[in-house]
Amino acid sequence: MRKYFSFCVYFLILFLISFKSSYGQDFTLTQTIKWSIGTEIQTPEGIIKTLGVDGAYIDSRGHNGIITCVGSIGDVLKADCNLKDQDGDISYLDAYREIGGADGVSKMSGGTGKYQNVSANCVYQIAASNQNVSVGLVTMQCKNN
Repeated sequence: MRKYFSFCVYFLILFLISFKSSYGQDFTLTQTIKWSIGTEIQTPEGIIKTLGVDGAYIDSRGHNGIITCVGSIGDVLKADCNLKDQDGDISYLDAYREIGGADGVSKMSGGTGKYQNVSANCVYQIAASNQNVSVGLVTMQCKNN
């Protein structure tokens, strides 16, 4: 009985160490997206339009799933996103990018399941896009906090 208990404790410690190391490392994401632009309004800063994004992603930690974002676009793009992985767990992400700028910034702020206490700061690029059909490829590099 004592050996069984020692084995279980040892296994649990190894699991926690490997879980922490797999979620504590920096990682990358690649996203294929399709966007839609909706209603627009005039503001003192200029015209702002609603933005919706749907797509798929894969990351260097072995997760993949769907991405859904809602936001606005004017001189800057601002959006809040959910990344829902193959297990149904959701990561919360925001995005900010100056239109015409090279890189955007993003912050991952927790989520559900395995992402509950995960936070990261990310930089992203539009690697390729086709404005005529509103599709794009986004690459993202993230550093865990």
